Amino acid sequence: MTQPRKLWTWLAVIAVFALIAAACGQGTPTETTTSTTAAQSSTTTTEGSTATTAPPAAQGFTYKMGIFNDLTTDNYWAYIGPESEVWNGYVLGSQHPALFTLAYPNIIHVPDLATGAANTPEEQADGTWTVTQEIRKGYMWSDGTEVTANDLVFTYNVVKDFGLGGNWPSTFNLYVPETPDDPATTDVDESAPARDGVTNIEAVDDYTVKVTFSAQPGISMWQNGIGFAPFMPEQFWGPIVDEAKNSDDPAAALYAASGEGEPSAGGLIYAGREPGAFAKNVANQDAYYAGTTYTFYADGSFRQANADKGFDEVYYGDGTGDVTLEYTDGPYAKDVLYSIYGDQNAALLALKSGEIDFMLTPLGLQSGLKQEVLDSPDLSLIANGSNGFRYLAFNMRKSPMNIREFRRAVGCMIDKEFLQQLLQGAIIPAYSLVPAANTFWANPNTEQLCKGLSGQERFDTAMGMLKDAGFTWDVEPQYDADFASLVPGTGTGMKDPDGNPVPEMEILAPGAGYDPLRSTASIWIEQWAGQLGIPAKAVPTSFSVIVDKVFAEGEAAKDWDWYILGWGLGDPSFPDFHEAFFASWQDSAEGGFNTPGYSDPQVDEWAQDLLAATDVNTARDIVHKLDAKIVEDAPYVVLFQTPVLEAYRNTLIFPFTDTLDGLQNLSGLPTSVQMQQ
Repeated sequence: MTQPRKLWTWLAVIAVFALIAAACGQGTPTETTTSTTAAQSSTTTTEGSTATTAPPAAQGFTYKMGIFNDLTTDNYWAYIGPESEVWNGYVLGSQHPALFTLAYPNIIHVPDLATGAANTPEEQADGTWTVTQEIRKGYMWSDGTEVTANDLVFTYNVVKDFGLGGNWPSTFNLYVPETPDDPATTDVDESAPARDGVTNIEAVDDYTVKVTFSAQPGISMWQNGIGFAPFMPEQFWGPIVDEAKNSDDPAAALYAASGEGEPSAGGLIYAGREPGAFAKNVANQDAYYAGTTYTFYADGSFRQANADKGFDEVYYGDGTGDVTLEYTDGPYAKDVLYSIYGDQNAALLALKSGEIDFMLTPLGLQSGLKQEVLDSPDLSLIANGSNGFRYLAFNMRKSPMNIREFRRAVGCMIDKEFLQQLLQGAIIPAYSLVPAANTFWANPNTEQLCKGLSGQERFDTAMGMLKDAGFTWDVEPQYDADFASLVPGTGTGMKDPDGNPVPEMEILAPGAGYDPLRSTASIWIEQWAGQLGIPAKAVPTSFSVIVDKVFAEGEAAKDWDWYILGWGLGDPSFPDFHEAFFASWQDSAEGGFNTPGYSDPQVDEWAQDLLAATDVNTARDIVHKLDAKIVEDAPYVVLFQTPVLEAYRNTLIFPFTDTLDGLQNLSGLPTSVQMQQ
């Protein structure tokens, strides 16, 4: 049995976002991509480094945000189930605790309800695996009831017994037997393939959770699986669940119930909505992490400390290095108002007039409104990298794309910084597959092929690669430095190392009407390849046609040469996409995601090790090796990211503004934002 595959989405079709604002309001910072910030001051630490802190702020203000769709539910069961829309998540997403959460900027795995780092699963005599995890005492729901292990057991049983759909089965990694004849496990889709997963969750006592797995769980099943599963308050939902059990469709009855009045264990409490107009949250000043100070160190260490709660915890180091950022969490706002607007033009007018303070949208500000924000003295504009990339892929099933030096030579000629200037800052050059803003997982030593070289230097370096590999020409290419072009009459008759003529190759890319960024890149890549005498031609092609061609199976997998598309990368806290995109068993000719047909025994070994990894430090080391190896082998040449643009009023004070996928990915930091006096 195997674990269920994660879903990968095309960046050109849908924005991928992980609504990961911590249940207790733990917003955290990130390393700079590009940004313009306002209303921040700097403090020098005793170690001599610079940390961003906020000046004194007024308390008890209303944080006003604009959204662009009405909520479709106020029921968290429905939000994780069939109503998993981002607009619901912005309002409801940070009120339920879990064993673990994520700390930005490093996007590292840290305890929330758990009293410490994730414990190691142990094998049992019957072949199952169990893990026991203690949870914190004094972690309260807003109605004064304590959060206990029984809340997680209650949640698990409802998901299993009611057969809840949407994201619930994957959230709990429900076990599916090979022959689903056990009534306790058949509430999940009986047509689903057998898979390993969670077979039971029990409360050893009020403060100890025990999880049983059908097989040894890796990170995606344990730490980043059940470890992120929400605890639901049994004292509120228990009677509703009991009533739903007696209905003809228990799941539908549960989804239909109102969540208004549900207690929260996070920094905000849902306070109702006016359909078509607004939704509202109020501050939970008694939240467990209210008043907690978060400190981030240059060595990757993370500290969370709260003297009132009696904890001072350090993870991923000893917490003695240079401080890069430190701040104390709120909530500072007394309430948060989410007003609904028909489009971004209307919301921007509201932002300029002070009717709202921030716009929440997963795709960020439309680029056409950028200048209007820059021209407003009351607004600030920030830009962050997205959790994805656009790339050039080579079909390695045929010559010359199967030759490493050929792919690297093409990659060397691509001047990404020039493209950034040409496209007026609409892209961010990328050199690694893991976005640089995902600082815990990104490998800072990944090769930046030919970055910073002049046109002549790129040409000389790329030609050296091709000659070393055995490529020849009837008339060797010569570079005209004055015109940054191929000297006319040279670069003809290119032959591969076996003496075969290199055929004309097509660069498939979306046309300008669909995506001017990738269309422009394809035209320039044609020119840069042509400087080496490579007969490549940019061919504007509809998105669906490209997808059909590059994911064709069997012999049809050879019916393309190069293409440019993009990927969204899923969960940034465990980037296991290298296996999906580059493991030999994922060859798209056999129905997988590995479109180039790349195959390397070392990559395969590391990919298997990654899926089996049981701790994040081991996994990070493997991801670093995978990223470096794949970038050097260049089955893909990563081209660029597109920034997420966001606008806010200068009266707001954020503890940080540089974060993967923007502040919208953290719901606008509603518990840590402050307001200038």
